[in-house]
Amino acid sequence: MTRDRALILAIALGSLALVGPLAWPLVNGRVFVYNDLIWFHLPARHLYQQALRGGDSLLWTPAIFSGFYLHGEGQIGILHPLHLLLYSALPLQAAFNLELIVNYVAAFGGMYWFLRRLQCRIEPALFGAMLFAFSGFNLLHHHHMNMVATVAHLPWLLAAADVLLNDGRPQVRAGACAAVAGILASELLLGFPQGVWWNALALTWFAVYRVGEIGRWRLLIRPAVASLIGVLLGGIQLVPSADAAAHSLRATATREFALTYSLHPLNVLQLWSPYAFTGGAYGPLDYPWFHEFGIYSGALPLVALPWLWLRRRALTAARRRLATALVVLAAVALILAFGRHGGVDVLLTYLPVLQSLRAPTRYIVLTQFALAVVGAIAIEDLLAIREGRTDPPVTMRAVWSPLILGLLSLLVTALFSRARDPIFAGPMHAAAGLAFVLAATVLLVLAARRMPWALAALAVFTAFDLGAWGIRFVYRERPRTIESLTQAIEAPGDAVADSYAAAPAEGRYRSDLLVLRGYRLTSGYVALYPSSRNGLDTPAFRRLSGTRWVFSTDGVRTPAPDGVARARLLDSTGHEAPGRVEVVTDRPGHIVVRVDTRDRAVLALTERFHDGWSAADATGRRPVRAVEGDFLGSVIDPGVSRVEFRFMPRSLLWGASVTVAGAALLALVVAVMLRGGAIRSGESGNL
Repeated sequence: MTRDRALILAIALGSLALVGPLAWPLVNGRVFVYNDLIWFHLPARHLYQQALRGGDSLLWTPAIFSGFYLHGEGQIGILHPLHLLLYSALPLQAAFNLELIVNYVAAFGGMYWFLRRLQCRIEPALFGAMLFAFSGFNLLHHHHMNMVATVAHLPWLLAAADVLLNDGRPQVRAGACAAVAGILASELLLGFPQGVWWNALALTWFAVYRVGEIGRWRLLIRPAVASLIGVLLGGIQLVPSADAAAHSLRATATREFALTYSLHPLNVLQLWSPYAFTGGAYGPLDYPWFHEFGIYSGALPLVALPWLWLRRRALTAARRRLATALVVLAAVALILAFGRHGGVDVLLTYLPVLQSLRAPTRYIVLTQFALAVVGAIAIEDLLAIREGRTDPPVTMRAVWSPLILGLLSLLVTALFSRARDPIFAGPMHAAAGLAFVLAATVLLVLAARRMPWALAALAVFTAFDLGAWGIRFVYRERPRTIESLTQAIEAPGDAVADSYAAAPAEGRYRSDLLVLRGYRLTSGYVALYPSSRNGLDTPAFRRLSGTRWVFSTDGVRTPAPDGVARARLLDSTGHEAPGRVEVVTDRPGHIVVRVDTRDRAVLALTERFHDGWSAADATGRRPVRAVEGDFLGSVIDPGVSRVEFRFMPRSLLWGASVTVAGAALLALVVAVMLRGGAIRSGESGNL
């Protein structure tokens, strides 16, 4: 069996052509700026890097919502080793770009390893890796960085689980147990629990499939134990995230919230006619974000489905079982993606935690993962045909029947492009999707007819197909320099109190973007919006948070003169009390105030309250309290004192304890596995 060098080269060039545009901003000093990238991810990582380099707390930032438990929110992955390395060692632009690029490289490498574990040859393994790494889901969600990063762990998790289930060597099995636990912990440290849930579903599916093949159901305990250890190892992020969620608006989320962004079944038409819809996708009940409802992931995986069905007798029994299991996974994930339109996910919303995870349409990632493996199996079969290793021989029916899919695409395009409903695109626009499906079909047929160049052409075409769908979306907004994002706005004053501003929810400087200019926002944009008695966007909250500036949707800055001082004294009735206050230190998670008062009073700050704050003076710890329900304060005795506030929430301490327990349990399990293997080896040697 010789390697198809032309096919390997074509896949390599196609993959480089896909990753190249993702890496281009790194080379020319820019960053991608679409959607959450500049509304949240870039500003949050700017704050993260500042805290790392300034020696400040990584847990809390005063720069959004007048103070926010940033580690609990989780999406930065503050304690993830890769993030700590990138943002402590590199400039923000380089670290930000590398974090994005690494996701796709990791997805490619993990999928290659997983397919090799499934006994795929190098060529189909590389092809499947390209299909998964640059799938429609991964490229369309490039701006959800931690989501794609979590998904990139999926094939690594399944490959490690496969080693754990199948390898008989104690040392290798113990290493695989540690790998499964470590991969799950890495996912949890990225702060996107919804993605961990998807990966857990896929792991369950794969473990059942693999153990079913082996016929030893007791082996399921291995990945179960490794997964439990992984959850414990991730406790240092998981427990703080639970704390932040409990103090957020998500705690009151309804089942209806969990079903927002449900995939309407009409979107299945994308699979046959990807450009049939005017906006790329159809979302009648939610804002039709293309990145949420766009489910196309290349024509080849779809064409491969009927091909493998017609070729099922020529496949080995193991490949037939695998293909069947993959179709089941793809179908179940698609039904879950339908959300309120499919019924099954509605039942899941009755479960704790899942009730607060929205957007069922994102289950489509598992469908695309399964179809990427199906595509690899199809390439494997085409290689076998070309090399004369197929049995039974190829029939004309098997060769030409995939054209039925192309005819179906033609029919869909003809019918819906003529429809007068504005959701459907015109004939010329829709015809582009028809061309992709027909081209994939024709190239597959030619490869089956043993045309020597067809497989390499199919790889190049598939890369172009994925790029036309996904890379084109990535570049819908041109990359920009970080400095250009806010350079037109006037900088805040030198005094910290003069930097407090409220940003609009829409417009030029929306969400968290202004923190790049040095502002501390009394507004903000995160996944876990903190709950508030006064309401985060009310005049009362702005006044009590010390807001000095208000930005309009067109970027105009106007004064807000009624904001209170950064620190002030209040009497028992809540009115201003006589005395002097001076803020000596004002850093993230660390505030020091010098107070001089004749009477007992409440020292009130514009920092938002959280029960993770503590206060102390020369006499010892002071009780902290919520002022006006939302802001940090402490009762001060008469005289001159120096009051120090620090943020160290109990949830972090509990989470760290859980992580330590997980590490201890992992060490114990690995030792037992190695010990058991040594005993069995010794017994065998004595026989």
